Amino acid sequence: MKINPGGALALEDIVGRDSLVGEIMDALEIQSLQLVAERRMGKTHVLSKLEAQQRDGWIMVKRDLEGVRSANEFVQYVMADLHPVLGKVKKFRDWLASIGSEAAGLKIGPVTLPNFTAKTWKQGLVDTLAHLGDSPQTERVVFLWDELPMMLQNLSKTSPQDAMELLDVLRSIRQENAKVRMVFTGSIGLHHVVRHLKQQGYVNAPVNDMVTMEVPPLAHADAVSLALRLFQDNRIALAENAVAGVVAAEVDNIPYYIHHVLSKLRSKHAGSTHRVTADDVHKEVADAIRSALDTWNLKHYEERTREYYAGDRAACHALLDAVASSVDSMPMQSAINRAKSVVPTVDSESWLELTHLLERDYYVVRDPESGELRYKFSIVARWWRWHRGISVNKGGTA
Repeated sequence: MKINPGGALALEDIVGRDSLVGEIMDALEIQSLQLVAERRMGKTHVLSKLEAQQRDGWIMVKRDLEGVRSANEFVQYVMADLHPVLGKVKKFRDWLASIGSEAAGLKIGPVTLPNFTAKTWKQGLVDTLAHLGDSPQTERVVFLWDELPMMLQNLSKTSPQDAMELLDVLRSIRQENAKVRMVFTGSIGLHHVVRHLKQQGYVNAPVNDMVTMEVPPLAHADAVSLALRLFQDNRIALAENAVAGVVAAEVDNIPYYIHHVLSKLRSKHAGSTHRVTADDVHKEVADAIRSALDTWNLKHYEERTREYYAGDRAACHALLDAVASSVDSMPMQSAINRAKSVVPTVDSESWLELTHLLERDYYVVRDPESGELRYKFSIVARWWRWHRGISVNKGGTA
């Protein structure tokens, strides 16, 4: 296996996800779903594993929507992705020919798709998917839509009404077309997009019919196995196999960071007589956290608060600073009180809402018994402390 931090992995190199993929496939028998997780957790790789699944009569359609800027463009891509199936259906071909006089859109081989106007893209989407009923061999079409929230966010800035209507049309399709399943995932939370749209008058609950499943870090045993395989396949000698476990634990069992650690160790030690120790691993992780170059792109956790929290950004940072000040968990009210001393203008209900949003955005978690707060990922907590100069109450270090 090659070390590949941040790149697209071959299917055989995506480890520890077979059980999750099986659970998702079983869920799709019943309903559509949102696949949620912190960035760099491997959501796109899980989609790739899903795309490769073959069940009789199922068609998996994977599409990255990050660059889509209009509802019309989105509908064209849906038609393009379904054309290999529906192009064999006479009713679909006749329907496509009947609207072909509209301005030309995407071209696929000999077929030119229509460039729908604002008034007709909704009907075009509904009609396209309705033709799946005329394809008897197709039992289920599963749309794997990566970065759908980002597409909707882009759309909400230029045409919020289209973003609202697209969410509603997709929900209606899921309700009315038994052959269709949808998987939404992306690097930003859909709840932020919906929250922004509600501030502009949107009143619906567009995804309350979808189950939510999380892509967690790897199980520790899988993370250790991944690290050990990367050591062995890339000729990086180990002082002892237990060092692979140190790599996994240091980066919360997240495969993206495991690849990064091994990439750095390879550049220093591959093919040499040096045997990598636990101290070597600790040093590489600490150096990455402290690096002004931010090779692991950890500053994203601070930068994205501009988009996520807008006018509440100062309060958000104050609360995250408070939680970061302890290496242990902290009572929620203690964290709020500490943050309130920095931003005194925020009322109690807003502090509670902000805390819940930070949970949904994977910054913090609450202990299921005590309700105390801590960072969800130690790697983020350590970076936050170091780069924001947060003093640790109980002698913790970056």
